[in-house]
Amino acid sequence: MFRVAIIGLEHYHVTGWVESLEQFPDRIEIVALYDPDPGAGERLAPPYHDPVLSPALSDHYRSVPFFTDLQQLIQQAKPDIALVTVPNIDAPAVIATLAGAGVHMIIDKPGGRTAAEAMLALEAIRSANVRAAVGLNRRYGRAWQEARASIAAGRLGQLMTTEAIFTTSTVKVRNPRNPLFNPETMGGGILHWLGVHDLDLMLWLTGEPIVEVQAMAGTLGEAKIDVEDVLSMSVRYASGAIGTGHHAFVIPKAGANEGYFAVRGHKGSLRIESNGTVTLTSTGDAHDVITKETRSYEMMKVPGYGPLALAAIDDLMAAIEEEREPLAPYAVAVEALKVIDAAYESARTGRRVRVQ
Repeated sequence: MFRVAIIGLEHYHVTGWVESLEQFPDRIEIVALYDPDPGAGERLAPPYHDPVLSPALSDHYRSVPFFTDLQQLIQQAKPDIALVTVPNIDAPAVIATLAGAGVHMIIDKPGGRTAAEAMLALEAIRSANVRAAVGLNRRYGRAWQEARASIAAGRLGQLMTTEAIFTTSTVKVRNPRNPLFNPETMGGGILHWLGVHDLDLMLWLTGEPIVEVQAMAGTLGEAKIDVEDVLSMSVRYASGAIGTGHHAFVIPKAGANEGYFAVRGHKGSLRIESNGTVTLTSTGDAHDVITKETRSYEMMKVPGYGPLALAAIDDLMAAIEEEREPLAPYAVAVEALKVIDAAYESARTGRRVRVQ
């Protein structure tokens, strides 16, 4: 049994993550709750929640010890794993504290406002030799894993371009007062909150670093906020290949998502739809035979944050037992944040920016 502490009760995703942890009753026991706000332990409900997730934690958590002091929780509850669902402004310090106490973690993405802040947390993780997974959960989907295997096997040939489009529910649907749209606590808007998934795929699927970014951002929706609700960018990979990304809060419906991700090389193209359908079009070395393969991957319905969250939790427990890195280690969020930092600087200055 792993003893698990929930660190942060006001997060948009906390109820989903907790319900996912509950799906491992023979392996996980939730032993403590933490939030700096004393009222959070009484409410057991974030002020805003993802509409596809439960609005509150179950009432039985009222009997679980609640702390407003993180060090006190660590000393008294002695957790093996912590679910870190705190605002990005607080995440690096919380992560470093937990790591210093030898606590393994699953961290809601991206776990920091900037790469520099997140790097301090990553150094603490490495120094303590704990396992820390970040919620970039697409890595756990069969569609994306098999796409990566096809690319690594050379089915597409030399990388030429990538495309990422992700559009989702409007700011009005999510409520403009939602802390997601507070630049001080979260660091940014659509790119920080959802574009980070596509940036991680750009890096993970291609196996190449991004070295240069040019971006444009705007706040164009009906509800006025202090972060971007639309962002488009172009990126250059180390090999010279070029990618594009477009992300926006634009669909007037709760829980709605549309878009696709594509990787294209000189021998073939691979496209993954938002529903998980994968289409691979490729040629042989002679370029005289074209093959087209389409596969669909149906996601099972499970309580909580979904099947990919279950896979992430299961992988973290295995990583702890096997003393290896999880499939989505916190370090990959730091790499994505480096690109995000460059994109925001580019959008602000109107110039192309090198990724640090």
